[in-house]
Amino acid sequence: MVQQLLLWLGVALLVLITLILVTPIHITASWQSDPAKPSTVLLRLFGGGFPAVKVYDSRKPVTARKKADRKTPKHRKTRGWVSHGDMLVEGIALVQRLLGAVHIDDLRLDAEIGLGDPGETGQLYGQLCPLIYTTRGHVSVRPNFDMACLQGAALARLHFTVLGLIWPFVRFGWRVFGPVR
Repeated sequence: MVQQLLLWLGVALLVLITLILVTPIHITASWQSDPAKPSTVLLRLFGGGFPAVKVYDSRKPVTARKKADRKTPKHRKTRGWVSHGDMLVEGIALVQRLLGAVHIDDLRLDAEIGLGDPGETGQLYGQLCPLIYTTRGHVSVRPNFDMACLQGAALARLHFTVLGLIWPFVRFGWRVFGPVR
């Protein structure tokens, strides 16, 4: 009897892990520059079928972390290191694959940015223009050439599958730390 119960618990756990790996995880993140309004990150598992779990809330106090002992790291011998240029190329490819695995459902951004220097503010705004004009959603960014500021509000809804995120990391690990080419 006990063995059957343990077997069924094991099967249920395996099914639960499989569902977490293959069903979409929905994330809703909101940011407000107004301190009276909270910034939050909500997580919904199993394709959004479960109630949202609050992962981050700006109203909660931040706990102090203990500083780890700073010891000099021991150098380990590793096999298959690639050259620095290849590491950079593979890192960029990893980021591209991860961005391809994350699907943006909704993006709303209304912000005013300024760096204090009009030239730097113009450069930043110019670098943000591809994001502003090619992103699906409502993105409005206004440059402030008079003062340094970051004000506004943002809301992003996205989803991904855990399995879809695992494969880019496996490929990156194999290409960077695998057998020498």
